[in-house]
Amino acid sequence: MKQLITILAMLFFCTGCGTIGGAISGAGTDIQKAGEWLKKR
Repeated sequence: MKQLITILAMLFFCTGCGTIGGAISGAGTDIQKAGEWLKKR
């Protein structure tokens, strides 16, 4: 039961905190832009 509560708390924190999703999304965008820049060269 303690493990279930811990897992739910971690999931709630990860989904409730928009910075994690924003950081992942921003990194993906940056990588895509870098790839496009390399293609142009």
